[in-house]
Amino acid sequence: MEHANTIGGRCASVRSRALGVAVLTLSLAWGCGLRTVPPVRYLPILGKEKQIATTQVLVRALTDRDLDVRAQAVELLGTLATDGDKNVKQEAARVLGLALKDRDPGIRLQAVEKLGLIEDAYSNKYLLKALKDSSPFVRQKVLTVLTSRQNQASAAKAAEPAQAAQAPAE
Repeated sequence: MEHANTIGGRCASVRSRALGVAVLTLSLAWGCGLRTVPPVRYLPILGKEKQIATTQVLVRALTDRDLDVRAQAVELLGTLATDGDKNVKQEAARVLGLALKDRDPGIRLQAVEKLGLIEDAYSNKYLLKALKDSSPFVRQKVLTVLTSRQNQASAAKAAEPAQAAQAPAE
């Protein structure tokens, strides 16, 4: 009889240990599953993320250590400035003005080129600052851009009377 109680006691002890291990395993699994759900205090802010403009991303790209990343950012800013509306052009010109402070003169040259494609109302104040650049190449590029811009404006004015003379009289 004593032998049967010992075996039954061992079986009960094994069962209770197995049950304990199963409960512990389930509680760990359940606890990990609960950690994937955000706490209730964060639920009101879900979906209220700030909208990020492309120019904000490009400002960050202009601070990258990689020269190619900065050059691509200037290129994209030039595209935005020529294809966008008034506000986009103004913001792109402002960010290109920031690119004029880059440590690499090649980036500054590229920024001057892109600013030259933007209307003078948005870009001239940044080009004026670039005339004080430490690199003579950048200063020369500013003068080239301004000369080109002036030549285009003169050519457009000269073409106006010719176009008016060719217009059919009604």
